Amino acid sequence: MTFTKSCPGSLKIREPVPEYMTCPNCGAEVEIWTDEVRATCKCGTKVFREQRPSCIDWCAYAKECVGPDVYQRLRQEAAATATAETAAGTALDLLKREHDQATEQLNMLWGATLCIRLWASTPQAPIQEKGVVNVGKVLDFFDTKLRLHFRREEEVLFPLIEKHIGKDRSPTQLLLAEHAEVWEGYARLKEKLFELQPEGTIKADEVPEAVQEASRLVVNLLRKHIRKENETLLPLAQSLLTPEELDGMVAAFRDLAK
Repeated sequence: MTFTKSCPGSLKIREPVPEYMTCPNCGAEVEIWTDEVRATCKCGTKVFREQRPSCIDWCAYAKECVGPDVYQRLRQEAAATATAETAAGTALDLLKREHDQATEQLNMLWGATLCIRLWASTPQAPIQEKGVVNVGKVLDFFDTKLRLHFRREEEVLFPLIEKHIGKDRSPTQLLLAEHAEVWEGYARLKEKLFELQPEGTIKADEVPEAVQEASRLVVNLLRKHIRKENETLLPLAQSLLTPEELDGMVAAFRDLAK
């Protein structure tokens, strides 16, 4: 079949023009042509065009209309983009959701240690049980979900980032050190909590204050760490990792959770 007049719907593919999108990472204007599905910002972030159905997806004559080379390139790029967006939505977004969960637990921890501190000064107040119960929930979160989250970063995400930019230029070594600081603070908190006698009486007047201070340390460390990863690490990963690497993270995360 010979086309004397091509479909007007394919005009932007046959005769592309530049359009501009905003980088979600740095806010810069990114040029993306109408025959492209993604472009790379000067900061390194990959910017994806919103994918809408086009003649490439449904027209039986699209290959002849735009040409076999262009047709094949657009089909491959669309598939790669879909893979990247899906993987990012399940791997990097999962880490972000886990950060949000950790922040909620830190709020609970701080409230619980305040209850314990208040109970020390007013033993008759009916808040001691709530404080102890909530502390127990937070400790369980740290020992299970936070440990798994840190393993996902240390064993899967960090090595991928280092593969692209090397350890010297990567923020991963600093973040690893901060992981260790968090666990040191957590061990200190558990030690001070253990000094509260099981029967519910305070062993020493200074213990509730020490519990609160240990809690403050953990809360401050982890909050700053989470903010740093949300603002730096995750956008960096999004800009560096290939669709295949992002997709592979999903399977690796599942394996660690088994």
